Amino acid sequence: MTTYRNIHGRAIQSLATDPTESVAEGQIWYNTSSDTFKSVVAAEAFSSGAPLATGRAQGSGAGTQTAALFVGGRIGPPGDTTKCENYDGTGWKTIPSLNTARQYAGGCGTETSALTYGDYPATTTTEEFNGTAWTSAGTYNTARGGLGDSGFGTEPAGIIAGGDPGLSDVEEYNGTAWTTLTSLNTGVTNGAGVGTTSVGRVVGGDPGNKTINQAWDGSSWTEGPDLATGRAYAGIGGTGNSVVAAGGNSPNLSSSEEFDSSTNTITAAAWTSGGNLPAAVAYCQGSGTQTAGFQMSGQPPSPSNATAACHEYDGSSWTAGGSLPAPAASYGGQASKNGTQTATLYWKGGSGGNKNTVSSYNGSSWTAQSTFPNSDVYGGGSGVLTAALSAGGYAPSPPYVNGNTFESDASYNWTAGGALGTGRYNNAMTGPQTAAVTAGGQTPSNIAKTEEYNGTSWSEKSDMIAGKTGITKGQAFGTNADDMMIAGGNPNLATCIQWDGTAWSTRPSLSTGRHGGAGAGASSTSGWIAGGLNPYKNSTEEFSGETSAINIKTFATS
Repeated sequence: MTTYRNIHGRAIQSLATDPTESVAEGQIWYNTSSDTFKSVVAAEAFSSGAPLATGRAQGSGAGTQTAALFVGGRIGPPGDTTKCENYDGTGWKTIPSLNTARQYAGGCGTETSALTYGDYPATTTTEEFNGTAWTSAGTYNTARGGLGDSGFGTEPAGIIAGGDPGLSDVEEYNGTAWTTLTSLNTGVTNGAGVGTTSVGRVVGGDPGNKTINQAWDGSSWTEGPDLATGRAYAGIGGTGNSVVAAGGNSPNLSSSEEFDSSTNTITAAAWTSGGNLPAAVAYCQGSGTQTAGFQMSGQPPSPSNATAACHEYDGSSWTAGGSLPAPAASYGGQASKNGTQTATLYWKGGSGGNKNTVSSYNGSSWTAQSTFPNSDVYGGGSGVLTAALSAGGYAPSPPYVNGNTFESDASYNWTAGGALGTGRYNNAMTGPQTAAVTAGGQTPSNIAKTEEYNGTSWSEKSDMIAGKTGITKGQAFGTNADDMMIAGGNPNLATCIQWDGTAWSTRPSLSTGRHGGAGAGASSTSGWIAGGLNPYKNSTEEFSGETSAINIKTFATS
């Protein structure tokens, strides 16, 4: 009699617990604890990704799911653009621009060796990317309109699929000439393609912003799971089985989706709703983590004056904590953002003549400490209870905006540190006293500058990502100068961007735009934001980074 071992070549293992490491797809085992047979199966689905820095349609793409390009496109009037962006698996950042603005183009290749071809009106011109710059390349044979990003493959072995008007024609390039291949099952204009000449995929397209997903195996096309959002003119990157699709029309989309065919189940990075604060509040501060957060003071909508109330968060609900010695909000208090629920410093949050007050929290009550050296307001704050950092602010007399930096010690005494390169106020800030980062703010004009502090001096780094510049009154969280997230900002933004020590990239947006709220977190992939404007809010949102887990299937035993 034929046995499973004869067919598969392996014996069925008996295990008390399911394996957590990657195992071969289709391998079966018997779980003795649950009395069931189990296996690892591939899961296929689209999930949300971070938005483009500049929302647009009709661009082309190349690369992989964790190293993709989105090239050119259309940004409403005046039309096509030279803008290009790079995706690292978590967010988008700007890269060198095309030599010629183009839209409705196709593209193929990798993050560092890519080709974009075509334009509207129809053309045969191409450009080649070497990871640093774009240069003119050879022409292809037949000009056709509505390519979108329907091409895929590598530079010497590419495919064009579809085109205007709703063509199903497919052609392959071998580095010298184009030849005809099997047609698409459904003809599309401005679809998005990705993969190689043996494993590829075309998704979306016109007419009608299709959700269709067509897979290529080197000889024929088959249908796969639909996109979550129908789109045409999208940019795309990845492999035939792991895909990120971004942008589209109409109006211009900035959203992106990831497709995975894998033995792991992917949970996309996202903001989710948390427990509401007891009452709406703005101009407040936060510290702690996603499961042990602390919200301090603020200004309620009515009456429009400061409150001394503070609240503690356990990851699901807020409860009252010890109140500050005096109401604080009107003049923008600052806090040791990297402090904890039981050890936080709060300063410069008083009203009237109390703008240089300093108070420490022990988990139940506040204690007044030595006063702050000046009464400047609206600056950035970070650090921990016994080593806090204050930078920037708005002074009561000319020149008003300043770059003053102060450091506190274990006795809560303050000494001057190195001044900011660019004075500012309403700036986002996080990190320890010896490795902090601040970004955005006002001079009073909104600025996009980023600076890092090494415990002695500030140094200027890359500006905030194009299209997300000049964020003020946003909330920052993270642990150091290469792990920072900024969420929200004035005016009423849902924007989220992350700093990795070198450059800014996009992250999933908040569900509700806001500024002037409280926020904190243990890292740039685990944080919260609560309260804020506009209008006054009591809602909380929590951010969690992308995760993956082995996809185990339990078989019925009867």
